[in-house]
Amino acid sequence: MKRIFKQNHSPLKFKFRQSKEDFIVSELPLWDTPTDKGNYFIALVQKQDLSTLELLDILEEELQCFNIGYAGLKDKHATTTQYISVPLKFSKSLERLKHPRIKILQSFRAKEKLSIGDLKGNNFFIRLHEVNAQTASDLEDVIKEIQRHGMPNYFGYQRFGKDSGNFEKARDVAQGELVMKDKKIHRIMLHSYQSYLFNDWLAKRIEISLDIETKDCEELLVNMNISQDECDLLKNQVGLLKILPGDIAYEYKTKKWINISDIQKIRKPYKEHKIVPTGLLAGTKAWRAKLMAAEIEHHFDDLTVNAMGTRREAIVYPKSIRHEYKQKDKTFELSFNLPKGAYATVLLENLANRDLTPGQN
Repeated sequence: MKRIFKQNHSPLKFKFRQSKEDFIVSELPLWDTPTDKGNYFIALVQKQDLSTLELLDILEEELQCFNIGYAGLKDKHATTTQYISVPLKFSKSLERLKHPRIKILQSFRAKEKLSIGDLKGNNFFIRLHEVNAQTASDLEDVIKEIQRHGMPNYFGYQRFGKDSGNFEKARDVAQGELVMKDKKIHRIMLHSYQSYLFNDWLAKRIEISLDIETKDCEELLVNMNISQDECDLLKNQVGLLKILPGDIAYEYKTKKWINISDIQKIRKPYKEHKIVPTGLLAGTKAWRAKLMAAEIEHHFDDLTVNAMGTRREAIVYPKSIRHEYKQKDKTFELSFNLPKGAYATVLLENLANRDLTPGQN
């Protein structure tokens, strides 16, 4: 599975140790102030060197509760905090829980169980090692570029596991040919297959965007079967990904998807980060692109996927970015917020302009 990063700088060298000291993740909840009323118990849990699924397994065994809610999956090799929910009758047992890698930081009552997606996003702190002064300067330049234009919203390598046969297994699960005994694992495998298709589509669209930027219209007219006017409109777009006729964009203000037919009309809102192009997460009810965008998208679709399907923003804009270079230690510390579903390791790969999958760097 290839990932193309649209930076034009040479790959940067640094060491990223995905550990509890150098990788800290804090979940950003939907609420500003909890109501502290209701029949569910919400706890903010800090975990170290545990995946979310491992955390749930421990809690299920210790509490004998099999109705635990959570908003998202968090990395194993990190210090992470995330919210979980249990029925109120398990609150005392949860508060008394003693485990060397689990700590309850906060708790309150709520009216509803937590479900996947019930979060605004995540805050990340990352410490990079073996960073020299020139690389630190280069990192700062790339950060400024990402703040202006965003970054490709790939699914990170954590989504796909270490097993080289996961693609075939995930495809079989998604197509209904294989049923996993563990429902949580079954759902993760299905989502993994959708993610494979999305990442490959996004890499192709970035490749096309680079062609639009670098090749003259004479070549594009032949390769893309477009008119001179269409070529001029595409070339005049300001953005990481060139939006094509027939694309489906997400409008932040209305929180709705919109069909793009007139490229000229969306130039300004796209430049101002008011809309963002989306890619397909294959399923029976998902919106499909049309026109030119559909000609590309159908190569990364699968009508047999046994899921509702949806769409995912193709670009993500990190917020609240802060960084500090400590020359004595040769470390570069970076903190930022990402919306739900976006991966901090993808930001690092954009900064490095190289694949950071463990074993590849």
